[in-house]
Amino acid sequence: MNKVLIIAVHPDDETLGCGGTLLKHKANGDEIHWVIATDIKESEGFKKEVVIKRKQEIDKVKSLYDFNSLHNLELSTMRVDEYNMSDLISRISKIINEVKPSVIYLPFKGDVHSDHRKIFEASYSCTKSFRYPFIKKIYDRNFK
Repeated sequence: MNKVLIIAVHPDDETLGCGGTLLKHKANGDEIHWVIATDIKESEGFKKEVVIKRKQEIDKVKSLYDFNSLHNLELSTMRVDEYNMSDLISRISKIINEVKPSVIYLPFKGDVHSDHRKIFEASYSCTKSFRYPFIKKIYDRNFK
């Protein structure tokens, strides 16, 4: 059995990037864990109804995939490049050390979307074998 961690910058990136792969992992008896990097907030101009609907959609997707865990970094969407890299690495590292995945799916490193590139860089920094010996495979995917 593998423990699989998917790092999605935005909710839906996990499905569009490798939804079938996640279902195959689940069918093979693997644990699948989901990290969502960004969130939408009323304080950033999103309507309350939109925020509530997004949370309901995330709950439904979590249930449909039967994710073993969901972690949300709650970063401001479209503003990830404003976060300190050390803070991002620390937050992602905490989740990786909690889940202890053997397989990680990362955002595509060359994506034109700056949120995706920044989360790739921070996540990839958390895959050093001497710090995370439980990680056996790392895939960067084009999560669009």
